[in-house]
Amino acid sequence: MTKAMKKVTCLACVAVMGLGAAMFAACDGEGTTPGGNTNREVEELYISGSSSVAPLMEKLASVYESFNPYVEITVQTSDSGTGVADAIGGKNDFGMASRALKDSEIEQGVTSKQIAIDGVALVVNPEADLDNVTSDQVYQLYANGTAIGAITNAISREDGSGTRDAFDSLIKNAEGKELGDLFTFNACVTIQQSTGGVKEVIATAGTTNTIGYISMGSIDDTVKTVNFEGVEATAENVKNGSYALSRPFNIVYKSEDDLSEAAQLFIDFIMSEAGQRIAEAEGYISEVLE
Repeated sequence: MTKAMKKVTCLACVAVMGLGAAMFAACDGEGTTPGGNTNREVEELYISGSSSVAPLMEKLASVYESFNPYVEITVQTSDSGTGVADAIGGKNDFGMASRALKDSEIEQGVTSKQIAIDGVALVVNPEADLDNVTSDQVYQLYANGTAIGAITNAISREDGSGTRDAFDSLIKNAEGKELGDLFTFNACVTIQQSTGGVKEVIATAGTTNTIGYISMGSIDDTVKTVNFEGVEATAENVKNGSYALSRPFNIVYKSEDDLSEAAQLFIDFIMSEAGQRIAEAEGYISEVLE
């Protein structure tokens, strides 16, 4: 186990112990709920949306369920647009979105709460000879097929992806034009439907001519991150503002007045110190913690 892995594990343990103490205090000392009710029915929460938010949500749900036997949480991965649409249509308890809500979505009666900040990391195969890119270089590759050294191909995400929305708005050419202003990408760009799909292609042996982008919290040793404008893709650099590619992780719902008690308690846990420490232990950034 590396030093970084040990640090993450320790932070997660601290968060879990803190959650356990808090939930035990809410019980009557014998593991029952306040009032001594041991016959509660299990309540189910259904959460759908962004494949970038999903790994963090699954971790939060797993920890929460381990201390609350009366709640079962299902996390369904799709994309931000689907998560928001499900929330608008009342098909979930929470939608997951790795972007801010659009005005048109807010007008349909949903709101959001930011649960963390995530960096968008540019990634290549571990064997690729590329360590740094500029915004203009990335723009020119996606827009015009202009190679970056030996990198001649690129991967983007599907329409509806919050990660793509963030990437397209943050990548600009030398004149300040956003990648998202383009109607189409160059033929060198292929589309993947999830974070996992991008990683799978990039990690394939011999694929050293391709660049893509993923959630910073999904980085592992199957891919190599590329510095952006000379700055390393780390949570610390996102937090101090030196790394420019970042976006919010949000949960989306109608209103707090419409939430079930189980859903409200889960939000409270996510935003608690214990929940936010789990987020940071998983590689994301909390604006709640000092």
